[in-house]
Amino acid sequence: MYDSRQKTLTVERFSHKIEIMSKKSLTTSFLFLIIAEVIFNISGYIIHAGLGRILGVADYGRYSLVIGFTTMIIVLFGRGIPTAMAKRMSEKKDDWQLITAVKKTAIRLQFFTITLLTFIFYFSSPYLAQIFGDESLTPLFQLSTFIIPAFALSSFHVLYFNGLKAFGAMSIMKISRGVFRVLWIIGLAYYFSLDGAFYGAIFAPLSVFFVALIIDFFFIEKPVEDQNKPLKAYPVKKVILYAGGFMAFLFFYEFFIRVDIFMIKALLHDDALTGLYNAALTIALIPYSLLIALSFLLFPTISHLSANNHTEKAKTLISQVLRLLFIFLLPLAALMDVYAQPIIVLVFGQDFAPAAEFLPLLLGGTIFGAFFYILAAIFNGAGKTKIPATIAGLGLTSAIILNLYFLPLYGDPRITAVIFSFNAFFMGIASLFFAYKVFDAKISRYTVAKVLVSILLLTIIAPYLPGEGLWFLLSSTLLFAIYIITLIFLKEFTKKDLVVFKDLKKKKNEK
Repeated sequence: MYDSRQKTLTVERFSHKIEIMSKKSLTTSFLFLIIAEVIFNISGYIIHAGLGRILGVADYGRYSLVIGFTTMIIVLFGRGIPTAMAKRMSEKKDDWQLITAVKKTAIRLQFFTITLLTFIFYFSSPYLAQIFGDESLTPLFQLSTFIIPAFALSSFHVLYFNGLKAFGAMSIMKISRGVFRVLWIIGLAYYFSLDGAFYGAIFAPLSVFFVALIIDFFFIEKPVEDQNKPLKAYPVKKVILYAGGFMAFLFFYEFFIRVDIFMIKALLHDDALTGLYNAALTIALIPYSLLIALSFLLFPTISHLSANNHTEKAKTLISQVLRLLFIFLLPLAALMDVYAQPIIVLVFGQDFAPAAEFLPLLLGGTIFGAFFYILAAIFNGAGKTKIPATIAGLGLTSAIILNLYFLPLYGDPRITAVIFSFNAFFMGIASLFFAYKVFDAKISRYTVAKVLVSILLLTIIAPYLPGEGLWFLLSSTLLFAIYIITLIFLKEFTKKDLVVFKDLKKKKNEK
């Protein structure tokens, strides 16, 4: 007869089997996530490039405005509860009864929140269009409403897998989302123009949701619950308390990175300028997009370390992450400054060439905005949601006030780009200060000096290399190689940097 005990995965084995691809060190997990994030971001730039060419500058600006606003709302209300779920799950990642209880509580809260939000957003569409001074946006906002439940279904599972530290599953979902959104958004935009792009944005996350169901059912191994230990309902209060602080951070931060587009449209009423600025901002935020993988890795790791009082290990990890961020962010920003126009033209086409004048002015956000985003993931993982929420709130307030005064005065989005970098600088420096105060983590002044010397050498050599057309790809690769070689020569970049998480690979089994 069939012996069910042979198929039972015990609780003791569960913590060793939680990932979809069996045991993986954090280094391997990070590699998978980075590959998935690169593929996902490539898909994003394929979409931006394709829509820019298919729709034209003005309709691309309208699409960017509506999708940007809808995405902000989705992230604000769609990620708060699932992130709280991931936080609670990662604290006791080998307690499957707790994980199941947390998930069921989060599902009930999420269903209520998303259903209410969908109805409110749909019937508020005419008022949103009036705020932006363009009533023709009403049907676009109404159409984009259906992105909210579709996106919520897929993002819930991303954070569920994040709480389980099932980074392999997260990687598969990320790649799937990249593939589906290119197929749906570009495909439908080609045949149905602007409306088709919105339909594609609805069908893409729905497709990813079905992938998540397959992964969860067939590949995430779960222990059979002990019948002598009945499942207890997880307190709603514990989920809401964390979700509230995290949602405040999401509201301020997501509004901050999109408020420029909203204010250019609302104050200047120019779709073309909105499209050009969004193109430049999309390029400037490339490092931020790539670092999403790192934030997903750090969030449950810091949560586990903090919950179990591993303060020294948390300090070591955070300090090394900050150091590597500094090493890699500066050359990326320098190269985007040197080759602004060929980058813009390569991605968006010649019609978007004027956007190149905005890109260098946005690079403060490239560097300091990325620092803030990663440190926010660390603070949130440690349960200190007030720190990033307060910093982001101050940055957003400053951005709104300064744009309301200076943008109508000059009528030029370049002032908006300068304001964005100014506020990102403040947010990055403030988050670094609190990282030092809370975790005693910092970047060595010797690292800062060596990186600046290497960047100076890069900028001196750059004018002597070809930068027209596609030549800039070869030149930028050569310059980055020279930069890394210089750091190796200065003994700042070593083999140890390639395995930054190696010493922490046993974290998944610690209690």
